[in-house]
Amino acid sequence: MLGKARQLKADMGVRIAAVVFVAMCTGQVAMAGGIEVPPIFYDWSGVYIGANVGYGTGSISDTVNSTTAFSDTVNGSTAFSGAIAGGQIGANLQYRSALLGVEVDGDWSNQQGSGTSFSASMPWLATARMRVGYAYDNIAYYATGGAGYVRFTSSATNSAVSSSTRTAWVAGAGQESAINRNLLLRFEILYMQLLGNGATPAGVTALSSSQKVYDITFRAGLSYKFDWPGN
Repeated sequence: MLGKARQLKADMGVRIAAVVFVAMCTGQVAMAGGIEVPPIFYDWSGVYIGANVGYGTGSISDTVNSTTAFSDTVNGSTAFSGAIAGGQIGANLQYRSALLGVEVDGDWSNQQGSGTSFSASMPWLATARMRVGYAYDNIAYYATGGAGYVRFTSSATNSAVSSSTRTAWVAGAGQESAINRNLLLRFEILYMQLLGNGATPAGVTALSSSQKVYDITFRAGLSYKFDWPGN
């Protein structure tokens, strides 16, 4: 009986070793033959909506040559900065590792500042942009560009105020991560340069005007993605 028990244990050990060996060989052959089951990669295609917060900083340089006696010239350079917060909505389409998307956003802005010649503020800003990027699994890097739309106000030391809604061109870059199937976390930087010279301050008859305004925003955002039908 003791001999049979020992023989049974030996047979069982041989069988287990054989199963392990066959499994290892099968796995090696599958990998060598290119039939290994591929990993499941994240699909960025879909529509998303979300919110963002951040910080903006910019500068205005302005020269207005005037015919009015109380304000012959208004010139100087002023920096402005402050917190921003708002929301975004967009859509992505992924083909292999290429990512193509569109997005519109709008932000309340507390950016403001004052200098020796005048003060400036930007109460709100909005953009409409294309996004082109590279995606690998749940990480994506992108470049973005398009048009901007902002409210910009500048006040001269003599209380002459220029306030108008301005257009701008926008360019930037960002990185986005999929926390899970539907939540997307992003970090983004945008450069915006306003077009044109803006409105002449109230009460000033300008002979000529030259104004340059730019703004840089740093934003973090969280979005919820809705998958395309069939994904």
